Amino acid sequence: MADTLVVYHAGSLADPMRELADTFERMHPGVRVRRETGGSVDLATRALDPGKAPDVLALADYAIIPRLLMPVHTGWYAVFAGNAMVIASSALSAGAGQLTGDNWPDALLRPGVHAGHSDPLLDPGGYRAVLVFQLAEEFYHRPGLGDSLARAVATVVPPAGKTLYDLLEAGSLDYVITYRSSAHSRGFRVVELPAGVNLSDPGLASVYDRAVIRLPMRPGVADSTSLHGEPIQYGITILNEARHAELAVEFVSLLLSATGRGALERGGFVLPPAPTVVGTAPESVQPR
Repeated sequence: MADTLVVYHAGSLADPMRELADTFERMHPGVRVRRETGGSVDLATRALDPGKAPDVLALADYAIIPRLLMPVHTGWYAVFAGNAMVIASSALSAGAGQLTGDNWPDALLRPGVHAGHSDPLLDPGGYRAVLVFQLAEEFYHRPGLGDSLARAVATVVPPAGKTLYDLLEAGSLDYVITYRSSAHSRGFRVVELPAGVNLSDPGLASVYDRAVIRLPMRPGVADSTSLHGEPIQYGITILNEARHAELAVEFVSLLLSATGRGALERGGFVLPPAPTVVGTAPESVQPR
C-alpha cells in the first residue's frame, strides 16, 4: 500500500502545491500526496487535533504558527513567500471597466454593488481585507472610510462546495478582495491597489502596523488577540504529530528549493531573496 503524505495548505497556494505534489510523487514512486485546502486559521485549528494533524502545514500567514501551534505542536517554521491584496472582478461585475487603483473605494461603496471577502475568523484573506480598508482611510486621507468599507463589503461564507470565486464568476458578487495570485490563477480581471494599502511591501511594514483588528485566538474560544497589519508572508511547518516525518522533511525541502520557488513564481507569488527558517528545524529543511 502506498504511503500517503498529508499536506494542509492555504487555498491560495493551490496551483504551486499541485505542481509540487506531482513532482514529489514522480520523485517518490509509491508515495501519494493528499492535499487539503482551506482558510489558514481553520486549517491550523484542525491541526490541533492529533487525530487530524497533517504531516505538512502551509499557511497564508506565518504568524498563525507561533500563535496557535508553538511550542506544543511544532518548534519551527519557514517563511517562504509573499503576496498582495487586490480586487478581482469578472465580465459580469457592475462597472468593472471603470474600476481603478484610485477610485476603488467609491466603486465598492456604490449602491447596488455586491463585494465580499472571506471570513476573518477562518482565513487571513478575510482579516487582511479589513486591514486594507483601514489602510485606505489613511492613504486617501478620508476619515471614516475604513468603517464605511467594512460595512459595505460583506463577509461571505460560500455554500458547501463553492468558493468566493465561483460566486464572482456567476455574478452573485461583483468584486472580491483577495490575493493577487488567486485572482490571476483563475483568470479574473485584477485591479492593483497602491503599495501603501495592499500589504505587499516589506519596506512599508511600519505603515501597515498602524492598522489593527481584534479577533478570537481561534474559532469558538473567548480569548482574543489584536492582529496588526504587516507584509503578507506565508509560513510552512511540519507537525510533531506527523505520521510521515521523513517524507514531510523532503516535501518542505522541495518547496524551499529552486524547484519550489519556480512554482511559486509561476503562481504569481512575491518571493524574498531566500526563505527564512525560524526555530529549531530539521537540518535538511534548508533552501537548496
